[in-house]
Amino acid sequence: MTRTLLILSILQTLSGFISAQNLAIGQWRVHLPFIKSKAVAITGDRIYCAADRGLFYFQQSDNSVVPLSKISGLSELDASTLKYDSETGILVVAYSNANIDLISQNKIINISDIKRKNMTGDKTIYGIAFRDKLAYLSCGFGIVVIDLVKFEIKDTYIIGPGGTEIKVFDIDFLGSNIFAATADGVFVADINNANLSNFANWNLSLPDNGNAGDYNILEQFSGKLFVNYAK
Repeated sequence: MTRTLLILSILQTLSGFISAQNLAIGQWRVHLPFIKSKAVAITGDRIYCAADRGLFYFQQSDNSVVPLSKISGLSELDASTLKYDSETGILVVAYSNANIDLISQNKIINISDIKRKNMTGDKTIYGIAFRDKLAYLSCGFGIVVIDLVKFEIKDTYIIGPGGTEIKVFDIDFLGSNIFAATADGVFVADINNANLSNFANWNLSLPDNGNAGDYNILEQFSGKLFVNYAK
């Protein structure tokens, strides 16, 4: 966590210099505000940063800062979070309107299913976790699983009581179990269960006991799973 905060601080400082780069006469530049940084992801030589109105990355080999926008191929500008999967080499970018871009070797694949989903509930993507070439998205209504090989949505898990929608803030894994930090407590299921879309296969391992806060962060360290409770 300390390392992440340090990288965020450095990238936020670097973002202030993007607009100061030299521009030749007759050339055009896209000017986007990169003041507020939200999330960072290290992908080999590049450090990507999600800012309030776009993305940029810091190229460690030559210390250059490269802004990204719709002109670069992005589907949106307001990224809510991002995360890199080292197994597939894919950077998953989630936007505030629930649109998703998969960035792979300078190729951008858009997955707009959640954005286009006709629903009145919360479609916010709060977090991203990876396992076995799958991306697990923590959403305002449940969990969405993306196949990072086929570039498509594989499944959706609605895990609330009685099969109701529930706000999921974070996902992590420990052994053969998948954990979901939600507004109603921490749920757990066997990752090898072939029917995780059935809410009955999820158990409440840590209830919220009616308190006013939420379990919003899961972090594995030294064979243990740590849970953050935010009031």
